[in-house]
Amino acid sequence: AIVGYSFKLPQGVEDDDAFWDVLENRRNLMTDWPESRVKTDSFANNKHQKWNGKGGHFINDDVAAFDAPFFSLTAKEASAMDPMQRWTLEATYHAFENACLPVDSLKGSRTAVFSASMLEDYCRVTAVDPDNLERTAVTGSIVSCIIPNRVSWYFDLRGPSINVNNACSSSLLAVDMACKALNSGDALCAVVTGTNLLLDPSIFQVLANQGFLSPDGVCYSFDERANGYARGEGVIAVVLKPVQAAIENGDMIRAVIRSIGSNQDGHTPILTQPSSQSQEELIRHVYKQAGLSMSDTRYVEAHGTGTPVGDPIEVKAIGRCFQEHRSHSEPLYVGSVKANIGHLEGASALASLVKCICNLEKGVILPNALLQKMNPAMNADTYSIEVSTNPECPVASARSPPRISQLFRVRR
Repeated sequence: AIVGYSFKLPQGVEDDDAFWDVLENRRNLMTDWPESRVKTDSFANNKHQKWNGKGGHFINDDVAAFDAPFFSLTAKEASAMDPMQRWTLEATYHAFENACLPVDSLKGSRTAVFSASMLEDYCRVTAVDPDNLERTAVTGSIVSCIIPNRVSWYFDLRGPSINVNNACSSSLLAVDMACKALNSGDALCAVVTGTNLLLDPSIFQVLANQGFLSPDGVCYSFDERANGYARGEGVIAVVLKPVQAAIENGDMIRAVIRSIGSNQDGHTPILTQPSSQSQEELIRHVYKQAGLSMSDTRYVEAHGTGTPVGDPIEVKAIGRCFQEHRSHSEPLYVGSVKANIGHLEGASALASLVKCICNLEKGVILPNALLQKMNPAMNADTYSIEVSTNPECPVASARSPPRISQLFRVRR
């Protein structure tokens, strides 16, 4: 059971109302690089003599702003600490508040921390001048896997404390691990965090030069203009408990995870190309494990990075699973939050999870941003799949099943 969460997303989106406004109104939050971060002219491409890492989806806050004494740290320690650690501490504190869990009540408890991240921008930037690094830099920024340990240390949490780096699926795999820890009794409560911070423009250059990034700086999810993904910043923390424990404690249950699983694509034509067959097998396995009927699902929050190859492969897998349960009059709706806030990489799945909770609580299927014309390679009509451009309110069936939303994440 998800009993609380907090998030900080691009352009000042830090609460449910602000996030809902972005989603409902199909807003895209891409901006140019903040001038306070970097002078992009200094990173001109040698071949084209121009900066080709156009824009991103950035958090408004000053990266350096942090209340060090509140978290039992000196200013010197904080300056050597990766801002991803700082943001994760803050997000975790706010998530516990949102879940109505007094911090003092968690001290010494078997609460697990699973933290997801992908790249290490701060380490790369500070390592340029290693002779001037603080002694605390090893635990502050050099060793990225310390993020969950920092959280466990500050809050005195005694459950498993594990960092997950599995590329784009990192934070959903962290949720998977948290659910398993709760089901096995290794933890009585768990917090899952995902953090992504864009500080090193050279990573933009590399990804752009290799053709991964959209030259327009946005994710055209499921659109015929799909031409690569766009990077985004964010930090999300989600608090989970066993359902029965949440009920007994009187917690506000925001959503219930009925089943979760993971697999791998195995051998595909190239390392970065996903497998539609493998994705289909996983979806069917998870539904069987949960004892759920696919006919009850009306919405799938997909990976949807806006790549010309990845989107059709993903839609094919989803379509093959659900097509016998849907029709043109009652289609399966598919969407991706990346069209709004960009790809948060290691934290992306948690942003999608929060969007799913918004869908479920409001009973509304949210429209997809930026969509003009569906990518014809997806053959969406064949599978009775629709990507909505307006809020939809599906009519419940006669037996009124629980609202079910599926979250799908691809690692590539």
